[in-house]
Amino acid sequence: MLLNFVCTMIFMMVVPLSIGGSFYNADPQWAKPLTLALLAGTMGPVFIISVWCFAALSIKRLHDRNKSGWWMLLFFVVPSLLDKLWAWLDLPTGAFIVGLIEFGLSVWCFVEIFCLKGTKGPNRFGSDPLAKGNMSVSAFEARHA
Repeated sequence: MLLNFVCTMIFMMVVPLSIGGSFYNADPQWAKPLTLALLAGTMGPVFIISVWCFAALSIKRLHDRNKSGWWMLLFFVVPSLLDKLWAWLDLPTGAFIVGLIEFGLSVWCFVEIFCLKGTKGPNRFGSDPLAKGNMSVSAFEARHA
């Protein structure tokens, strides 16, 4: 899954850059708007689909951890708002503290979603997908035994 993500990100960067590079010596009056339109046309839908898939997988992972999908607000919206507050503050100490809180929330999100195991057994969002009695796990184990 990580390899697919990395390959998609590389593809998303290389294709628009190669499209933009082909207009390098063209008239800037029409080449720049055309390049931006091509970038938005190729990157926009891919970005929207990627964000949708990431949100769905993250919420599914939070459900596996027996947490509501509303935790996504704490993990992704609050750090964005804190970043705006950090840029707005004139006090270096206050900006540093806000930056530390933002960093702490980001690390907590990473650990919560990517590092910790799910709850054992069923929880309020359904059964444990890795339980021994689960049909999909049993079928997988039978094929790979």
